[in-house]
Amino acid sequence: MLLIQLFFGIGNGLFEAVMFGFALTGIISEVWPKFMALWNSLPGKAIILFIYAIIANFALASASGLVNSITGVSASALPYSHNFALILMVPSWFFVTTLMALVSGMLLIFVYLFFLLLLKPFGVQRLWHQTGYRFVLSTAIARFVWTLGVALQLGVLAGQVGLLSEFSGNSANPLITIEEAMESPLNNEGAQLTDEQTEDISALEKDLTALLENAKQKSIDYKKTQRQALASFIYEFEADTRSRCAHPEGTRVIELNDYEILQITQSVENEGDYEYLVLPCRSAAIGVSVIP
Repeated sequence: MLLIQLFFGIGNGLFEAVMFGFALTGIISEVWPKFMALWNSLPGKAIILFIYAIIANFALASASGLVNSITGVSASALPYSHNFALILMVPSWFFVTTLMALVSGMLLIFVYLFFLLLLKPFGVQRLWHQTGYRFVLSTAIARFVWTLGVALQLGVLAGQVGLLSEFSGNSANPLITIEEAMESPLNNEGAQLTDEQTEDISALEKDLTALLENAKQKSIDYKKTQRQALASFIYEFEADTRSRCAHPEGTRVIELNDYEILQITQSVENEGDYEYLVLPCRSAAIGVSVIP
């Protein structure tokens, strides 16, 4: 399928999805038995659980930050919303950890190829393979190429649907970095480009710029959707319509402690906008008379 795409210039998205789907299936079919063998050993299980604990800790911290950025209070006061924020971030963390695993796999394959070529003059034809395993070097090279391709495709896909929004800083500007990286070699070498080469570079630069702009906008939209979903969950499910602390009619509250409440008011103009205020609790329980 790759040769057909290269020779006939097929740019169909479904064709590429099927092709890289086959590659991803092949990678999983080879990695899964090794993963299960690692899981069935006590040291391997400890390593895997340690990695998952690290990922879970980062995901919990990012979910806590999302709750805090919306309400202005600690996420510990909103346990259900904190859990919902974590659920909203699962797709992003799934894609990122998958990319990290593929990149780690590429590094391991590269090291494996290096040692395989280094030991081949000494008669070592294969490492860590069963007896009768054929074409060790060629399959390792193919595995390296396709792992790189699948990682790049997943990265592009994650950027296009906005799943990388949790891992992009607001101050970063990747467009400038790419343009400088493309222009600096030409300025340093003083190369004279033909019209065709200039057109090719301009087209590539436009494609990269359009791709990054699209990924940036998708990340913004995805982040906005996350925040709207979480804000609606806080208002509809976490906040209380009735409380021992007095509050205006039409507002909802979350009791932060015995003396403070988080008052949530829904915008009249836009149902998706909310106003959050931390106010003292006016209750007869703490010696304050409440006038209905």
